[in-house]
Amino acid sequence: MQGILTGWVRWVSTHARLTLLLLVVATLGLAWVAVDRFHLNANLSDLIQQDAPWRTDFDTFEAKFPDLVRTGVVVVKSRSLDQVERSTSRIVSALQDHPDTFRAVAAPGSEAFFRNHALLYMGLEALDNLADRLAEAQPWLTAVAQDPSLRGILGLVGEGVGAEADLPAGFADVVSLLAGSARRHLNDQDAHIAWTDKIFAQDDVRYQLIYFKAQTVAGQPLPDARVVGKLREIIGLLQLPRGVDVSLTGEIPLQHEEIEAAVSGVTLAGWLSLVLLFVVMLAGVRSGKIIAGTFIMLAIGIIWTSAYAMLAVGEFNTLSVVFVVMFFGLGVDFALHFSLRYQEAVNHGDVTTSLLDSTQSVGRAISLCTLTTAIGFLGFWPTAYAGLADLGVICAGGMVVAWLLTFTFLPAFYTVVGAPRVHQMDLPTSNRIVQALLLRRNYVVGLVAVGGLLAAGLAAQAKFDYSVLALKDSNSESMRALRELQAQGLSTDYQLFVVSDKPVDVARVEQLDVVAEVRTPNRLVPTEQEEKLAVVQDLQGLLYSALEPQRRSPVPDAVQIRLSIQELIEIIDTALAEEAGPLGKPLAQLQEDLAILIQADDTALMSWQEAVVDGLVDELEWLNTALWVDPVTFDQLPQSTRQRLTSTTGEQLTLILPREDIADVSALSAFITGVRGVVANATGRPVIEWGVGQIVVEAFRQALLFAVVGICLVLVVALGRLKTVAMVLLPLLLTALCAFAVGVALNQPVNMASILVLPLIFGLGVDNGIHVVDRYLHESSGGQGVERLMHSSTPRAVLLSTLTTIGAFSALSLSPHAGTASIGFLLTVSVGFLLLFTVFLLPVLLGGRGKSVSQ
Repeated sequence: MQGILTGWVRWVSTHARLTLLLLVVATLGLAWVAVDRFHLNANLSDLIQQDAPWRTDFDTFEAKFPDLVRTGVVVVKSRSLDQVERSTSRIVSALQDHPDTFRAVAAPGSEAFFRNHALLYMGLEALDNLADRLAEAQPWLTAVAQDPSLRGILGLVGEGVGAEADLPAGFADVVSLLAGSARRHLNDQDAHIAWTDKIFAQDDVRYQLIYFKAQTVAGQPLPDARVVGKLREIIGLLQLPRGVDVSLTGEIPLQHEEIEAAVSGVTLAGWLSLVLLFVVMLAGVRSGKIIAGTFIMLAIGIIWTSAYAMLAVGEFNTLSVVFVVMFFGLGVDFALHFSLRYQEAVNHGDVTTSLLDSTQSVGRAISLCTLTTAIGFLGFWPTAYAGLADLGVICAGGMVVAWLLTFTFLPAFYTVVGAPRVHQMDLPTSNRIVQALLLRRNYVVGLVAVGGLLAAGLAAQAKFDYSVLALKDSNSESMRALRELQAQGLSTDYQLFVVSDKPVDVARVEQLDVVAEVRTPNRLVPTEQEEKLAVVQDLQGLLYSALEPQRRSPVPDAVQIRLSIQELIEIIDTALAEEAGPLGKPLAQLQEDLAILIQADDTALMSWQEAVVDGLVDELEWLNTALWVDPVTFDQLPQSTRQRLTSTTGEQLTLILPREDIADVSALSAFITGVRGVVANATGRPVIEWGVGQIVVEAFRQALLFAVVGICLVLVVALGRLKTVAMVLLPLLLTALCAFAVGVALNQPVNMASILVLPLIFGLGVDNGIHVVDRYLHESSGGQGVERLMHSSTPRAVLLSTLTTIGAFSALSLSPHAGTASIGFLLTVSVGFLLLFTVFLLPVLLGGRGKSVSQ
């Protein structure tokens, strides 16, 4: 192999310009392939090959209730029930106006049926309180029913202000509402009065969830971008009132934001890693020719590997797309070791001879690194973790591309541009440190052994978080909304579903500590209906005069409204002169606004009347419906509601809500195993993630075994002695223990993305050990192996390549995609430990072994 490689470099350097021309042509062709066939698979379920009973349960659920799977959720919330109802109605209507984008739009509980039967759905205590408020407001309601106009409202206020007796309950609130409406009307704002909130008085935030399904655009980098963008555009155009907060969550927004974060994170990390790479090389290499050659090689390698990915795999996914940053960190390793060895050789010879000497010196090590790194990446290839299998195949191909370009592009480029300037290659400070450690070798070995044992104890406590929520940006809109819904005990994607043709044993399931509530279809039938209907019947008699007024005044015109305003102004003048007490401030504001409104044109006055009266008339009409209801049965529920809870073949859907915050994977696992212990076919996204997590753990074991065994076999064949192989592997073992110990100390659980780091530590970390040991074997004659090793280009190349790798991975750790960031963080820590153990510990161990290492 060494002879073939040397012969190839000799041919390339002899035909350098032809080689570069051929590389340009090949790169242009492969760039077209990469762009033309580019595809990013955003379907997270495709990342794992799923073939198990829990997957069958979910497929059954999806087949029976397709409108409940892969949905988006619009969360509407406000302290005003009136605003929630009106905003929900407008959003639902707007989404239904775009059937090409949104379908299966539903806001459970917002149908007219539930509004008309609201009294039966209230708790008995809340209904009693409402009955008391309606009884107190009976005179007002009767008066408004007889004269449902602004004239009637102003007349009632005037009677209240001028009355000597105690004011009716809520009178001050009515004055404030009227004053606020007048002020908003003068300011050209929505003057609507939310009379609904006066009837359903409450202090809590009201929520309404709007579910929808949507058509994604396959083949696009952000397949849900059009859906989410259209949704935000529609909501923005509606100009919903102040106090209404609208947010997006559910699988579609969650997945979109994750893909968006992954793509933007890789883009950010790619540019940042290039900057860091340039800074490190500028400081460490100090040769414009070598820096230019390295960057051009990386650019070519990215294009070639992208084309290879489209041809071999056919797509990128949210994990495999990080290969771009990985290539910067790993491809530069080969370039630096070859280039710095060439720079060392060219200090004492011509370009061609130096290129051949460099190939003979580091060619075997770089080839070994290519093979071992590829094995580390390919560890996931035979497993069911398709997402990381794709990443492994792509990155393994990328390593071969980097190897080929190292011995093709770089020799041709250096031949054409000529020799770099002379530069000292050794690291004197590092050599002094190593020599000092050699003198205290026994202490160093003992300290490392103790530290390794402590790290092993800490690393053994590492946890695996299989939830895909751990891969998402916790500060994104969809994640904040999801956590809020969970905290409120409202329906989310992270609940369990049971599809059955017979009722679930609700009592048994609700006995579980991990279960907050079980919702069967029959739970939508009001409880305690007999007691509630008795209260409703009492209200029928009490409010009869308001529901069936004996007379109804004609609608006033603008002239009559002005007369009513003038009369109220005069009454308020008298009241304020006599000190109106707590009513003084709102009455003064109302009088001030009325004095302006009386001068307004007829259109403005009639418009204000609509804002004040329409809502109150609507509530009177609602009362006239809500007080004349019969007992409710399941069959009387709206068809849209029943269809969400019963399949076309008669199966029922039961929802099981968790008690704890299942963003915590321990709580999620307890919830799933507890419920499935009672109801074996309970399913939903949590079960899918739980099952996938088991597959990932098994894939991790297989990948690690594959990587370790494969790398060991290659090293044994290449290096010949088990002791030498052990020397190469010891820094990797220490690195793995220390990296995972740091993760435990910083409370950073291993997740679905960062689980690939341990196999990669062996695949990537072995490179430095191979370079150091291989160079030591070449320099070990005469008993000065360590001394000559530390004065060679290898420690500098290891240092610089490691720093550039740290730069690439640390840039990756800044990604808003939590999975990508976790990979970057753990790899940064790992590569840092690798640098420490390879540059300082490994030479100490080699120096202590004497000639036995090379024998």
